[in-house]
Amino acid sequence: MSMCQWVARYRLSSDRVDHGAPRRNRLLGMATTGHDLVYIGAYTDDGVPGITGWHRDAATGELTAAPHGDAPAADASFLAWHPNGPWLYAASEFAGEVLTYAVAPDGALTHLGTRPTGGEPCHLSVDPSGRWVAVANYGGGSVALFEVAADGTLEPRDLVRHTGSGLDPERQEAPHAHLAQWLGSDLWVTDLGIDQVVRYTVVDGALHRAGAADFAAGMGPRWLAAHPDGAVFVAGELDATVVACTVADGVLRPGPAVPAALELPEEERTYPSHIECSADGRFVYLANRGPDCLTVFAVAGTRLTALADVPTGGRWPRHFAQVDDLIYVANQTGDSVTVLRVDPDTGIPVPTGAAVEVARPACVLLPRR
Repeated sequence: MSMCQWVARYRLSSDRVDHGAPRRNRLLGMATTGHDLVYIGAYTDDGVPGITGWHRDAATGELTAAPHGDAPAADASFLAWHPNGPWLYAASEFAGEVLTYAVAPDGALTHLGTRPTGGEPCHLSVDPSGRWVAVANYGGGSVALFEVAADGTLEPRDLVRHTGSGLDPERQEAPHAHLAQWLGSDLWVTDLGIDQVVRYTVVDGALHRAGAADFAAGMGPRWLAAHPDGAVFVAGELDATVVACTVADGVLRPGPAVPAALELPEEERTYPSHIECSADGRFVYLANRGPDCLTVFAVAGTRLTALADVPTGGRWPRHFAQVDDLIYVANQTGDSVTVLRVDPDTGIPVPTGAAVEVARPACVLLPRR
């Protein structure tokens, strides 16, 4: 299935389910949540909630604390919505668990259940149908598959362990699955430790390996972003590049690589983290740790042209989230979430000055729309 085909299938399948939301929202596979809370997942110390709730001012982008949205999840490395049920899922990295929460109309979270993931999870995602949850275990180098029960809790179905190692003796001594992202009914997993992106399909409740793409030795694929027109852009954490890929019949073919930033600093390494396409497909945004910037690329097919390196206003940007013309950046070692506003013409964000203190933030989950 081509990337354009899965985009079309995703839109059609999502549009069949009517949750009372406007059609534009249903095309995103999301239902309205009834509240405006932003949830921030973070690495934790004893007594500190790993999930915190925040009210968002849509006009200014400012966040204010909403303690009723807090939850005591340890080391909440990633958060994800169920596409049509009132549930939120959290990866608890060093506990090796995935947690299920029911979300009340006011945004309050109630813990429903916990499942071991078979490793140390750093990412999870829910497939567009809402049936499957996939978890990437960085520690252990494996991928876990869960089925969503009628009450939103998770039932374990499969665990697949990757094998091999890479060029970097410190970071690639073993497999390190970093991202488990559904693109339609296919699951794509980046493995930083073995320089591969692996594609899985679900067959009879189990993960079936359907192919893998090899990247340059020592590249360290961490994250990928799917463009609406079919290209896939893969961020290399270890060699500070972005690789433009094409997809045909489910086969990912790496193409040319470009530097991760307009200007790579000579005095320190650059570690790309999170990459995303803008909603209109005109731009790609990449968070770079080290120079602590968002790099903006213009998109022309599979060609990327770096336009600007924009400081995030914090240290070690691990993850960001886009909504309308705002970008929220989780600065992990800077203990902050900062807000940038995107110029609609140039695509270049500028700091708004809005920021909140959050200890070791790992991800930002915006209200489901």
